[in-house]
Amino acid sequence: MPGGRVAAAAVVLAAVVLAAPAAQAAPERSVAGVAVRTAAVTDAAGRSYTATTVTGSVRTTLRFTFNGGSKLSRTDLDRIGARLGLGRGSLRAAPGRTARTGVAERPSATLRCDKNPSWSNANGTLAARFNCHHSTINWGFKISARVQSIITGNVNESGVSWWRNGRRMPKNAGHVVGASYHFHGTLKPVKHADHVQFQDYMTFRVNIGGRPGTGSLTWAADVTAKK
Repeated sequence: MPGGRVAAAAVVLAAVVLAAPAAQAAPERSVAGVAVRTAAVTDAAGRSYTATTVTGSVRTTLRFTFNGGSKLSRTDLDRIGARLGLGRGSLRAAPGRTARTGVAERPSATLRCDKNPSWSNANGTLAARFNCHHSTINWGFKISARVQSIITGNVNESGVSWWRNGRRMPKNAGHVVGASYHFHGTLKPVKHADHVQFQDYMTFRVNIGGRPGTGSLTWAADVTAKK
């Protein structure tokens, strides 16, 4: 889907979480009117690592868990962080507790009719358009090349879940596809002044420096459609 990069992000890419192999995404829940997914994450004996990045209205959290091996040193973490486009010191050992992600405290952004913006960070690019003529929002998401480089095998995408004015709507279909796939879909019906929250959840295997593990990627957006 076409769209230029926008400095003042109107959509939030919220929460990239690389989870432990046994972890499964919990059902979404609503917090302050915003869709939030919780993911149970196990420390895995010190083999889980995380990094959070905030740029304007964009927040992403990256987490991965190795299947085995020793803990990573600070030098190792910075080396991996550089490969993933993260700043020095950003990647840290993850706490052994449940990780919760979402954008409950962030204001809804305005998505104008027929505008085609996109928002990028180290983990991927989200694009969205309010097609007021057909009462839909079209969305697209592309995993970044850096994250693709650590994914082995297919990505299992659950399909976008979404809410209109606080009411849950039928979710989009999921996919099992390669990491380079351009994920996309349509939310309907969406009319002028509707408040829409939508999010997706993807799981995949990873290999970083010869060490295998399991990961997941979550993105979330909160918009108000306007003509």
